[in-house]
Amino acid sequence: MKKTFTLWVGLLLIGCSHLFGQKYYMASPEGFGAATTGGGNATPTTVSTYSALKTALTASGSAVILVSGTIDFNTGGGMMKIIIKDKTLIGLPGAKFVNTNQDVSGILYLNTGSSNVIIRNILFEGPGARDNNGNDNLTIKPATNVWVDHCEFQDGEDGNLDNSGLTDNVTISWCKFTYLKAARPAGPNGGTTNDHRFSNLIGGAKDDAPADGNYSITWQNCWWGPGCVERMPRARNAELHILNCFYNSGNAKAALGIGGGTVGGATKTSTCYVENCDFSKLAIASFKSYTSSDGGKVMLTYSGCLNASGAGDGPATKPSYSTSSFDASLVEAAVTGPCGAGATLNVTASGVISSSCFSSDIASTDISSSSSLVYPNPSSGSFSVKGREAIKTLSIINAAGTTVYTKENLQAGMDTEITAELSDGIYFVKLQNISGSTEMIKFVKSK
Repeated sequence: MKKTFTLWVGLLLIGCSHLFGQKYYMASPEGFGAATTGGGNATPTTVSTYSALKTALTASGSAVILVSGTIDFNTGGGMMKIIIKDKTLIGLPGAKFVNTNQDVSGILYLNTGSSNVIIRNILFEGPGARDNNGNDNLTIKPATNVWVDHCEFQDGEDGNLDNSGLTDNVTISWCKFTYLKAARPAGPNGGTTNDHRFSNLIGGAKDDAPADGNYSITWQNCWWGPGCVERMPRARNAELHILNCFYNSGNAKAALGIGGGTVGGATKTSTCYVENCDFSKLAIASFKSYTSSDGGKVMLTYSGCLNASGAGDGPATKPSYSTSSFDASLVEAAVTGPCGAGATLNVTASGVISSSCFSSDIASTDISSSSSLVYPNPSSGSFSVKGREAIKTLSIINAAGTTVYTKENLQAGMDTEITAELSDGIYFVKLQNISGSTEMIKFVKSK
């Protein structure tokens, strides 16, 4: 039994390392937003205030803008509704945009004329959901050629990330959507529901559509997590490709919601090709048709998905572009892991994004040479460490390279219980021995 357990742990770690190494980092967007280049190779500048961010985003010419720390949009000046062109916006580790004012909500709004925009590695925190005709954490209305990658969207008032107007050719990859705050009752501005945790809307009305008649949007490696109730996404007049996405919102009423529309007096058809997605944690149907309210038809195809259910009016055709799609059985581990969806990119102070989410400190240490013990591994609770020699400092490091726990002066050969409260995921136990040597041991905190 012990040999089997050890072998299983080794295979798990090797599998996770291979999966994250192959899928975690994208040098450029795939899908409908593949033509997006943002600020290209412009020399990065770093901003840490609302005013500096606005100045950098609205300046003429191409730019790469690094965000440091937390920027409060409420105290800074409210939702930033601006035209952004030829810009790349990258959050340094821990970068955060916040607006928790429910009366004047919203964070970033790409206004008419915006194009060629990249947004990566930023956490957007809103005030919590309320049906009050409020604003979104990120609104793309309208813009063309947009890539949103490795961002996390929490508690948008009206929505987390919405696309509408003439928006077209968008890729949203490795993003996480959650509602961590309780929904508030409907407000005085025409609200009809007391639980408006509706994450992502595409098309604000049935006659809303870009110039070619269909919103062309790729959703890739995204995670709709705790709190999301509907709109994951809901779309009208859409041309959607949803691949390798994971759904475990728990209280969802509907996951995908698709309708057609009536544009220029003519009925429109939406197409939705859903590829290698994991709906296994949903207790409801993965698809809800909105053709009765929006008109038109919905052409829907599931390919290689887990627990997919619900049918459209006919099959959808897979988009012709190439992607790095992987099997649905790997989606949950890839998307929810420490190198998964959300602001998990390993970015240096100069704006270089590593192809690995593991820090250089971890990468430079020989993980395989340790003779000290960490057990049980994986563990769902506490675990023990037994050092081959006296340990000066024990550090627990998460996959982003952040030290989350330390303990000093452990005796050699003694079992020392570690009771640190850790979230599920992969960690590294770093042992700085009294002799000056260093050991690094991979550790899995399981459910």
